[in-house]
Amino acid sequence: MKIEILAHGNTSPNKVMLMQNTTKFFAKYLNLDKSDYKLYVCSAPNLRKNDGNNGIASKTGAKEISIAIDSTLQLPQMLITLAHEMVHAKQYIRGHYKASLSRNGRHKRFWLGKQYAVAYARRPWEKEACRRESELVCALISNVAQKVKKQSKFT
Repeated sequence: MKIEILAHGNTSPNKVMLMQNTTKFFAKYLNLDKSDYKLYVCSAPNLRKNDGNNGIASKTGAKEISIAIDSTLQLPQMLITLAHEMVHAKQYIRGHYKASLSRNGRHKRFWLGKQYAVAYARRPWEKEACRRESELVCALISNVAQKVKKQSKFT
């Protein structure tokens, strides 16, 4: 999987590097790292204010996924949101989740081939993303803690 971080506004270079490394870790954890998809992760200032979401994921091409994360989020919420959206990326890549616009401009959403028109909290793809977001963040924290522990042995 090729990953590209698109930073907008006053996103610091450290935050961009953190997003890059975190996205790579989540891709590997979800077994997406060998995928032939391209993943764009965009820091979007005030996404939450303008759209009501901390993040969004969309299939934007045949082998392309785009994720937008509100760049004003504090670090813990940013990591949780990125983990949540990476689960959606996995769902798109595996073909479990599909979305399209109907002729009248409404979204048509499919999970495992079945169309759903239910409230956000009852959508199976959202249930999975909510369930797995903390799993991914805990795995990331554990991985970082192991690296710090190894480094401290050599200093």
